[in-house]
Amino acid sequence: MEMDRIDGNILRLLQENADIANARLAEQVGLSPSACLRRVARLRRDGVIQKTVAVLDPARIGRPLTAIISVEFTRHGSEHRKDFVKKVLRNGAIRQCYLVTGEVSCILTAHMRDMDEYLAITDQLFDSDPNVTSFRTYIAMQTVKDTASLAL
Repeated sequence: MEMDRIDGNILRLLQENADIANARLAEQVGLSPSACLRRVARLRRDGVIQKTVAVLDPARIGRPLTAIISVEFTRHGSEHRKDFVKKVLRNGAIRQCYLVTGEVSCILTAHMRDMDEYLAITDQLFDSDPNVTSFRTYIAMQTVKDTASLAL
């Protein structure tokens, strides 16, 4: 899909505020409301806009403990990871999961209520999985940047 400057402006504005009214969005990008609505619909249809969500503050909803966890697998084939991936997808505390190249196999980001929840996650995801060789956890002391916006 080819995007032009107007598409980029629409995406930039929607990343800042997805609740913006279509008439206001159209005004800011220099289009009629109907033309703007068609462009946004096309961006959704083409998968550029994957979904619209509310971004919550983990601490304000009782999940102040943020952990970044690196995981090493014994075997790397998809058949060996499938049980781990299923458990990650079911776990509400896990916000992000990346299968990566390099010294580790996987990187997770989790937002938890407390250390008890962290220990339960380690038992469920790591200690009970024979394909997990090791894991290392980094507890976030301060969030400097956490954005859903992408550079355009």
